[in-house]
Amino acid sequence: MNASRPLQPLGPNGSFVDFALDCQSPSVRAVVELWRSKSAPGRLPARADFDPARMKPYLGDLFLVESLPEIDNFRYTLIGTRITGWVGVDNTGQLVDTVLGEHTRLLYCKIRDEAIPARAFGPVGWRQKHFLRYEVAILPLSDNKTVVNRFLGVMAFTMSAETS
Repeated sequence: MNASRPLQPLGPNGSFVDFALDCQSPSVRAVVELWRSKSAPGRLPARADFDPARMKPYLGDLFLVESLPEIDNFRYTLIGTRITGWVGVDNTGQLVDTVLGEHTRLLYCKIRDEAIPARAFGPVGWRQKHFLRYEVAILPLSDNKTVVNRFLGVMAFTMSAETS
């Protein structure tokens, strides 16, 4: 991970990417720390490395994404109930670019190809909920500990301090 990278814009809605993982939400920070505890230099954690009982406080904030190399895309396989409650839709089974656009698919490609985690944050513009802000960490997982084949995500929401 290159913690010295500056914030990078993500798409047209005012979101940014932070590869330093400067997490603000306690739940996002806790899941990132758990992921780090399961990681080692050159070795990524697998989905099986995470005990659902230990993650119980965060289950509603989690999502899982699988890599689909044959189409160079990614599919949501699980989305927590707190996430669907905030955004108002369950996108389980949908492709990342269909839900969030090409810019987000490219972010997942970077995370997959470089085997690095990322944090993104900004307004929930993809659902026209600009009064709502999100913070997400996208954490690469690997069944064989080296090749990224899925992602663990954790997402938190807050009401925007700005009014439109």
